[in-house]
Amino acid sequence: MSRPDTSVPPSPIAHLLAKSHKDPRYGRSGQIQETLEEHTRQVVAMLAALMGRSPHLSRVAGRGDFWHVAFWAAVIHDFGKAASGFQAMLQPGGERFPHRHEVLSLAFVPWVTDAATRQGVTLGVVSHHRDIGVIGDAYLFFGGQELKVDTDTLDALGAQLYPKDVAALSVWLQTVPEAWRTELGFGDRGAQPLASSSDEDLERAMAAGILTYFEAGLLPRADWRWATLLRGLIQQADRLASAGAAPPAPFWLPDARTLSGRIAERIGKTVALRPHQLAAARPGHLMFLAPTGSGKTEAALLWARTQQLDLGAACRVTYGLPYQASLNAMQTRLQHDLQLQQVAILHGRALQVLFQATMQAHSEDEGDSVEAALREARRINDHSRLHHSSVAVLTPYQLLRAAYRLPGYETVMASVAGSALILDEIHAYEAKRLGMFLAVLKELVTNWGVRACVITATMPGWLREKLEHLLGVKTLEAPRAVALENCRHRLELHEASIEDPLVLDTIAARVRAGESILVAVNTVAKAQVVAEALRLRLAETQIRLLHSRLTGKDRKRREDEVMTLLRAGGAGQPIAVVATQVIEVSLDLDFDGIVTEPAPLEALIQRFGRVNRRGQKGQLIDLEGHQIRVVPVTVLTQPRDGQYIYKPALIEGILSVLREAEAAGGLLHDGLLDDWLNRIYSGETLGALLTELDTGYSGVESKLLDLKPFESDAELKRDFEELFDGLEVLPSRFRTEYLGQVKISPIEARALLVPISSRQRQRYKAEIRWDDDLKLHVANLPYDDELGLQFQQSVAPSQYDEWGE
Repeated sequence: MSRPDTSVPPSPIAHLLAKSHKDPRYGRSGQIQETLEEHTRQVVAMLAALMGRSPHLSRVAGRGDFWHVAFWAAVIHDFGKAASGFQAMLQPGGERFPHRHEVLSLAFVPWVTDAATRQGVTLGVVSHHRDIGVIGDAYLFFGGQELKVDTDTLDALGAQLYPKDVAALSVWLQTVPEAWRTELGFGDRGAQPLASSSDEDLERAMAAGILTYFEAGLLPRADWRWATLLRGLIQQADRLASAGAAPPAPFWLPDARTLSGRIAERIGKTVALRPHQLAAARPGHLMFLAPTGSGKTEAALLWARTQQLDLGAACRVTYGLPYQASLNAMQTRLQHDLQLQQVAILHGRALQVLFQATMQAHSEDEGDSVEAALREARRINDHSRLHHSSVAVLTPYQLLRAAYRLPGYETVMASVAGSALILDEIHAYEAKRLGMFLAVLKELVTNWGVRACVITATMPGWLREKLEHLLGVKTLEAPRAVALENCRHRLELHEASIEDPLVLDTIAARVRAGESILVAVNTVAKAQVVAEALRLRLAETQIRLLHSRLTGKDRKRREDEVMTLLRAGGAGQPIAVVATQVIEVSLDLDFDGIVTEPAPLEALIQRFGRVNRRGQKGQLIDLEGHQIRVVPVTVLTQPRDGQYIYKPALIEGILSVLREAEAAGGLLHDGLLDDWLNRIYSGETLGALLTELDTGYSGVESKLLDLKPFESDAELKRDFEELFDGLEVLPSRFRTEYLGQVKISPIEARALLVPISSRQRQRYKAEIRWDDDLKLHVANLPYDDELGLQFQQSVAPSQYDEWGE
């Protein structure tokens, strides 16, 4: 029998626990206990990994001792868990601990600080769970006109520390953290060794710490940034450790040669990155304008790699897109091209998307595949929401959460500070929301060390001017030759509507002849009508309908089907895809043709970008010495009233420009767009748009001016939720299925919900009612597996809705 190893003395705090929880991997009764030392080590390791990803955050924070303060705050953040009551709670059958353990941790702040660092470490420790108000309500009171600490409560809390445990923590503190400081690289970033322990009274130290936290509400604005970053990083490290995540590993983006090789593998042919893509690989902010399908995404990735090289650190890369469908597709694309499985995805239905993906992965497994998929989806989603991944795709709304001081906003700011931010197709947002995002962008690049890259195929002059001023750069444009080489479309205007029988007959005939046709419409109601009409002319297998008013389950299935059938570079299948605006951005599809309703020029260009995407279809012609292949793209001129989606004057202006273009031969290339956009967005149209943009900008700018740390705001949360003007409803036909499914998997059950607008809810309030049993709204409206949720009548809305349906 071997003797136990006695070369390493046992830890003096090995008996102190930090966590005790059930773990489904160990059965229904599985109980896992984690010691205080183990948890603290994990938190410090997470903090070190975050530091490795963004060591320059100390510069962003404006505090030279930032990593020193963060390190020692992480070391003692949970010392308060040594309380006898907390330890008892972690045992089977233990009663709830009635105090805040982080307040008790304040007793140990004097042990690791001097006068210069005491405030910072105090705030890092006491704020790692609750806001100022929560701690103040529990431990402060007004005695007359004076704010006082509840010393009786603190005395009772201090009595929870046994002298032997205090002594053990003191011994441990003298040796173990020093090894971590050097081993994990904190010493190289300015973290100094422990100075000397203080014999300050524990209750006095707690009282001083609570008052320091309360006074943090009066911190000078100059201190808000380091305090926000400190809280965000400590919270992120603590929660990642509690979630059982591995420390985030630095991820360096691939170079141009490696990236082109992976793209070639994905699309099945050799790829040579072009000069305009390589030119994007420059340090600092970037505005990049290049035709749809000419490699903007690859250019942006090369730009992001250059920022990493320039900073000397594998900073986080965030890719922002307008629509959920494009986020899902971009995540898949980046996972392949970067060879990085952990590309985070952040949007309202991310958990459902992840669950469906993991269900597919578990589909051949025996046993509890639903439970395993649910567990895995939650794990991935939790890690994504904690900003674990080095690359993330999201909508800018996730960044806007910070401006509205939603809980966890400091973590959002800490994750994006010092990062590389890519914003794709920024023109796709309506004016007010665009103004909001511009205000956030200005704040990030001005105060938080963010490097921004805006990439787009179309950019009206007024927006280009604003962005160039905001970023302090001139736009990098692809050469005119790229626009000419990328010309893939010849415009045709038809004086008809999408519902005209002749138009529908023509679409059906083209599909029967072997073509894939995109039928782009502006509203869900119109999409449903058109799909039904095409059902009478084509086989069910030859039609797909894609819009927002589908259940999450049906929409994900439909998106996957369309991507499989029409992915660019593939052979493509004869099919008609009827789609709303969800088809416009960053879906790597390749149709043979398109028939579209009138829409803003930027939207039309994006729709056209899904047609002849590789430039290998259609008629071979010569354009100023460039041999190109073009296919006809059909724009219908009816209806001109904007369908309550777009303003009629805007549609008339667009059609006027397109008529001139058709008369001049109809060839469409990006070299023509700037002049067209500037003509369309002028006069009263431009004035009204800028007014909306300024409203959105000023509203968020004022909130950013008050972006103080430690104080989330419930009132602002309601304001933020109102931005989305919608809710999810359960079609009544799924009520029984939902009741059964929610008992097995609540996430899978939510895939039966359908998003609608608040206006639609109000219009059909007799059919949409709150269900107390289900705790959600149920819509007594028909739901068709192919068409989605259907409204029974048409009521003209009272105002324009730029988002459509």
